[in-house]
Order: sequence, then structure tokens, then C-alpha cells
Amino acid sequence: MNRILFCLCILMLGMGSVSAQMTRAKRIPPAVEKKVVLNAPAQKVWDYISEPANYKKFSGVKSFTCKEKALNAKIGLTTRSGKQRNQYISVIDYDRFRICYFVTHSDYDGDNQWVYSFDVHPKGEKKCEFVVGVYHGFEALPEGFKTGITQEFNDIITGVSKEFK
Repeated sequence: MNRILFCLCILMLGMGSVSAQMTRAKRIPPAVEKKVVLNAPAQKVWDYISEPANYKKFSGVKSFTCKEKALNAKIGLTTRSGKQRNQYISVIDYDRFRICYFVTHSDYDGDNQWVYSFDVHPKGEKKCEFVVGVYHGFEALPEGFKTGITQEFNDIITGVSKEFK
């Protein structure tokens, strides 16, 4: 009986040391990313880009519907090129100036799901960096998807830049 208890203790101690040696997960890099430094305070940029009513203004989309600025708010949009997308707000972090959109269906990739985010990084009191990125897992983006989302991101960066000139 003592041998069984001893073996169980050794087994438990061994399992603890194995789990303690697990490596930390790495963040998946964005498949497409665009950045711009703006001459505006991070809070002001965040207030603008996180407000659903402004999305159509700075992105250049043809249509945009969103009833609220809240987690899980459902959004439908049609891009300038006519691509349609259904998505919802999956992360809205007021402290880190981050909003993520979880796409459930798109003309780019059918029912394959993907995420894109807007991040605002303070660079002093009166400057910040605005970053737009798309995350699509480990596989390469289909060429039409990459071309389309890159154009969308260029439009977004241009629209936000114009707002804060």
C-alpha cells in the first residue's frame, strides 16, 4: 500500500513539473496590417473609430448597419466594391483602445470566420498610432481576399487620416 501511495505521489509531482514547463502561446501575426501615425491624442482617435455611426464615414463603405456600440452588436455592411459582410463586435477594450470585429460571413471567404481589429497606441500626449489588422488563422489568404481587404484597410487609413489632419 505504501508503494502505491509513493508511486502516486511521484506521478503527481512529475505531472506538475511537466505542466509548469509548457511554453507560452505566441500571438498570431496579422495576415494584413496597415498603420499610420496621427497628430491627435489616442483618446480622441479611439472615441472616433469606436463609434459605429462613424464607421461609414471613415471606411468609405456603401452601407453600414449597427444599432449599438456594445459587445456582440451585430453589424452588416457592403464595401465600396460591393462585397457584403456580416460581423459582430467581439472585443471592445476601452482601456487598451482596441475593438475587434468577428466576421461570420463575407463575400471574400464565404462562411469561413475571421477577425479584424482596430488598435490605437498612444505615442505621447498628442500623437498616436492607428493600426488595422486582419487575422485569418495559419493558412495563407486567398488572393481575392488579400487584395480586397488591403484596399479596405487603405480606405480606412485614408479616412481616419483625413479626420485628424
